[in-house]
Amino acid sequence: MADFWRNFVGALYRGLPKSAELATFLLRLAQVAVILGVSLLLARLAKNWAGRLLGRSRRVNPNIIALAGNTAFVLMILLGLTWWLGVIGASWTAVVASLSIVTVALGLALQDVLKNLVAGIYVLLEQPFKIGDQIAVKGVAGKVEGIDIRTTIIRTNDGLQVLVPNSIVFTDILTNRSAYDTHRVSLQLQGIRAAFQDLNRLVNEALDPFEEVARIPAPLVKIQSVEDGGATVTVDYWQRGAAPIVPDVLASLRATFPEAKITVVSTGDLPAPQAT
Repeated sequence: MADFWRNFVGALYRGLPKSAELATFLLRLAQVAVILGVSLLLARLAKNWAGRLLGRSRRVNPNIIALAGNTAFVLMILLGLTWWLGVIGASWTAVVASLSIVTVALGLALQDVLKNLVAGIYVLLEQPFKIGDQIAVKGVAGKVEGIDIRTTIIRTNDGLQVLVPNSIVFTDILTNRSAYDTHRVSLQLQGIRAAFQDLNRLVNEALDPFEEVARIPAPLVKIQSVEDGGATVTVDYWQRGAAPIVPDVLASLRATFPEAKITVVSTGDLPAPQAT
């Protein structure tokens, strides 16, 4: 057994490269690691710098700022790749000759990443929505906080951060709640016991503290049915802007009609919350 291990260790040492070759290999490996780290660092710095530079002007669209930052990031990565090719001694003739093979391999391995990258560029150029808009896509609704190379960042009304792939944002049905200044909110109140002649006044008093609620057109109150348990009423009002005031409106109506069960039927084109 001892002879076996001595022979094994000896064969292992004989299989290692000579000291000069090993030093050269380790040096190249260190250079590649440094190039990778420096390229990523410079790419992030370039993206942040481009964003800050263009962000100084309020006239520049936020989508253009995001596009410029993403472009700067990709350019720095390409420069790092060029630097790496120079370090390993690759000639551009060999690179061009193998470009088709590399392109096919990358296309197969990174097809989802490339699809999201192209979709993100189209979104930034076509501008179906802007950073800061309230949107809904694939059941996710909230404020757009950023558009990166791969994902669109949405902050929901619950304070959650959701990353939606750009390909979904680009191809799926999307609602931009901020595209128009005013949208309708529809509520249903069940079990109302107030006098019918007082309903309009009570609803308007409950909505009066909210500046976002339009007075023209005025909130619309309709009686759907009357039963022993009380009346079922629908309340439609029109809200300016995209501020998430529905929870506050519900609280105000609940204080006015404590016996009623309130259901949100629709808030523009966004998914309605559950009954409260």
